[in-house]
Order: sequence, then C-alpha cells, then structure tokens
Amino acid sequence: METIPINGNGSDELTEDQIEIVGQFNDLSFENPNLSFEEVVAKEFGPDLFPPTPRGKMFEKECREVFEREREA
Repeated sequence: METIPINGNGSDELTEDQIEIVGQFNDLSFENPNLSFEEVVAKEFGPDLFPPTPRGKMFEKECREVFEREREA
C-alpha cells in the first residue's frame, strides 16, 4: 500500500485508502447535516476507524478538518 506525505518532510503520511476516506467526509458532512462528526464516523465506518497511533490521530484530524470545512461553507 503506497503512502503519500501530507507535509513536505515525508514524516507524516496517510495511505491512499485513508486519503480516499478523508475525501468522503466532504460528502458525508453534507449528507448528514444533523449528525456530529463522531456520529457520522460511527454510522459510516464503525468504532475502529481511527487507530490510537500517531498516524491514526493525524488521520482523524484530517477527516475532522474536511468535515468541519464543509459544515462552514
């Protein structure tokens, strides 16, 4: 599975699958206007989407940012 750096130094990387899921949060935010981020995650992906690792925390942060950005638009 290929990883793609999200910052210039290459130390923080998401997998292609994770990047695809991050993009889905744009639509999920719009499609579920009455649900919180946590509720959307539980409904669409289950409780284990974000592993308790540095990469998992970064993945959650990226997903949350996309979700909240869509809500603000």
